Amino acid sequence: MKTQLIGSQAIKLLSKLTGQDLTVHDITPQVVFMADLIALLKGVIHADAKVSEDEVAQFKATLGKLKLTSKQTVEVAKLLLSGVQKYKLHSEIDDFLILLVPLSEAEKLLLFGLGYRMAMADSSLDASESKYLRDLGKRLEIESRYLDVLESSFAGKSYNNQDFQEVCDLVDPARFHDLGTVFVNAADDLLTALNQIFKTEIKEPQNVPNSTDSVSDEYQKLQGFQLQKQSLLKRINHLSQLIDGGIKESLLPITFSDEIQTIKDKLESQRFRVAVIGDFSQGKSTLLNALLGEEIQPVRAIPCSGTLSVLKYGDRKRVICRYRDGNEQEIAVEDYQKKAAISKEAALNNRSEELLKSNIAEIVFEHPNLLLCRNGVEIVDSPGLNEHPDRTRVTEELLKETDAILFMTNANKLLTQGERDIITRIKEREGDRPLENLFLVVNFMDNLDTDEDREDVQIAANSIIKDGSITGKERIHFVSAKSALKATLSNTSNEYLVSFQNFTGTLEAFLTDERGSVILQSATQKLNELTQDCVNELNTATDSINTNLAASYKEEILERIGEASGRFVTIRKMVDYLRKQTTDLALVSWQENSAKFQARIEQRSKEWKTDHNPLFSRDSLIQDYVGQFSQSLQGEINSWVQFHLNNENNEIIAPKLNLLDRGIKAELTALNASFSGLDKKIGTNFDDNFSPAFNNFDASYVAAWTAGGVVGGGAGAAAAFFMIPALALGPAVIIGIAAAALLGGGGLWASMSDAYYQIGKQVCDSGFGEFKKSEDSIKEKIGEFIATLFDNRIQSVDALIKQVISECENRLELEERKQQEEGDRLRSLIVKNQVRN
Repeated sequence: MKTQLIGSQAIKLLSKLTGQDLTVHDITPQVVFMADLIALLKGVIHADAKVSEDEVAQFKATLGKLKLTSKQTVEVAKLLLSGVQKYKLHSEIDDFLILLVPLSEAEKLLLFGLGYRMAMADSSLDASESKYLRDLGKRLEIESRYLDVLESSFAGKSYNNQDFQEVCDLVDPARFHDLGTVFVNAADDLLTALNQIFKTEIKEPQNVPNSTDSVSDEYQKLQGFQLQKQSLLKRINHLSQLIDGGIKESLLPITFSDEIQTIKDKLESQRFRVAVIGDFSQGKSTLLNALLGEEIQPVRAIPCSGTLSVLKYGDRKRVICRYRDGNEQEIAVEDYQKKAAISKEAALNNRSEELLKSNIAEIVFEHPNLLLCRNGVEIVDSPGLNEHPDRTRVTEELLKETDAILFMTNANKLLTQGERDIITRIKEREGDRPLENLFLVVNFMDNLDTDEDREDVQIAANSIIKDGSITGKERIHFVSAKSALKATLSNTSNEYLVSFQNFTGTLEAFLTDERGSVILQSATQKLNELTQDCVNELNTATDSINTNLAASYKEEILERIGEASGRFVTIRKMVDYLRKQTTDLALVSWQENSAKFQARIEQRSKEWKTDHNPLFSRDSLIQDYVGQFSQSLQGEINSWVQFHLNNENNEIIAPKLNLLDRGIKAELTALNASFSGLDKKIGTNFDDNFSPAFNNFDASYVAAWTAGGVVGGGAGAAAAFFMIPALALGPAVIIGIAAAALLGGGGLWASMSDAYYQIGKQVCDSGFGEFKKSEDSIKEKIGEFIATLFDNRIQSVDALIKQVISECENRLELEERKQQEEGDRLRSLIVKNQVRN
């Protein structure tokens, strides 16, 4: 599922449907799929404006097949069922598409397959139901050929077989294991229904075009076998998934993986191998061409098969020559008959040496349209027997790996002594038991002129059963391969085509019912045994799947939560300690420097300028001096703040903040490393979420320093901050105090210069008198200023640690939910395999 497409709109819609305030952590693929499934089924039910009992029953059955085991999942499903019905999501297409778009192609097809089956619950597909599904499928860009298959298969109509197989592959439950049991159970339910339809069609053939691309009425038993084989392979894949998961969780031994792979490899490589043998000129090649429905093999009235040929299915036509030295070469298809035949001169002169000198071991002809080969049959055409002992031994050797032997003989010279000797040697190789897989094919029956001749041939042929050479039902067949081939190619019928079709039907029944059933039974038995071994191993572990695994995750994550809290406490202690140290240093510095302010300002007062006379405009002169006093005092404070508090390299705050930042970074780096280790240990991804925040933590403070000072606005702003309490009484108060002091002294000066000096000194004394009254307030402001800097650090750390802890708690909840679902999935697979077996 494309979870990145599950955005805020989907969360809001699902919250509305469930009546719950859902978050992104609540929106799992299973929740989205259940909402889509309920809505789609409701849409199909209401499309024709009538609701039948069959549809209601099918609706309940479909939801029941999901086998919801988690109590939480069941509750969510109930809420969704009520919400979809209340808000009619199935008819609000734009809203519906919000939840449908995140589905993958396979998930959409799974959903629509269940929808089409719902549509057929009342045994008919209404036009409005079809339109609803078609229109919705078009909006979702589902391939129309897939919808054709679903609609046709459930409606009992003909469909494209290749498209049908693609649909089955797309809804294979193995595709959905990672998404949870809801998907797996839904896919298994749909695939079972589709396979059942396919089997039903085999038993009751439909009148469909005779095409290799559609479900053909030829070789239906072989098609059915292939379907059973594929079904068994799906079971194997399911069990393989279970085993892989069990091994990953250390619940199953790794040897189980090898065992299931061996079963799978053997079944996947299984082919029915049919060998056609006999003397030269017995019509082997013509028989093969009749079997294949195409003139593939070289045919002459004289011996022509020159080498071992293997005809098999391939996705394209191609011919491969395999040489005795182990090399192989692909040749042009049109050169096949020339390569597969001996020269005409050699055939006329019975020169078998040409065969011995050939360096070709075998020729493989792959073809996509040979119906018999498409259904899992490989046909081996051997050179004639009895023309040379070495070639005869080669032919006899290939029979060891053969399921069925088609022994060709000529009706005009039935079962020569050489042919009987060959059959005897094959029988001896099999322990001198009657041959069950040998079919005696008597060819050239059209060359017999009278019924008496035919009867004599049949009696003579049946003698091979009486003498115990072969056994089994319908092992002798009387044919004319040439006449059957002509009828096939001309699309006509004759008695020889009928007898030939009887022969092919018997061969097909033998391959499927006798050989094939043994193969499937053997694979099934091994699969059952391995499944039981898995069950035995898992029975001791399944009860603790949730608790043990969840406890493991929980313990690890809770440890990190505790560690994060502990490191925050450590950082808090660092902040408190360094803040107190910094405040103490700042106050000492202030005390030392502020004591020197008066002497320096009094010295500068001698240079104060005024246009007023101390005798005639004393108050104005005092006001001028008060202004210059305030400016001088402000300058002293600015200098102290700038040098000791406010620049990047100040001697009081900067070292302590740098020390604090290094300490914070060390703690966060250690915490980050701890989460990285946790990710490696239990497979989480905390490092991806936290590393950027940890690594960039100090960047904000660097930016703050360079943006105009730690409080913003530079030294002037900080100085003004401290001057507010210092001159709160205002210049007028200082003027009044200075004037009163001067009047109390009589206003007598030794000289004019002395008058200026005395007034300046009095302004300084009065000003500093007022300034000292606010010193406690200034110290308090210094403490507040420093506290603000350090508190900014702790607030940022607090926010980061809370984020870490919140993420841990969310992940813990998610992991517990995942473990619950994983436990449900494993148990579901165990039960499912037990039921299937």
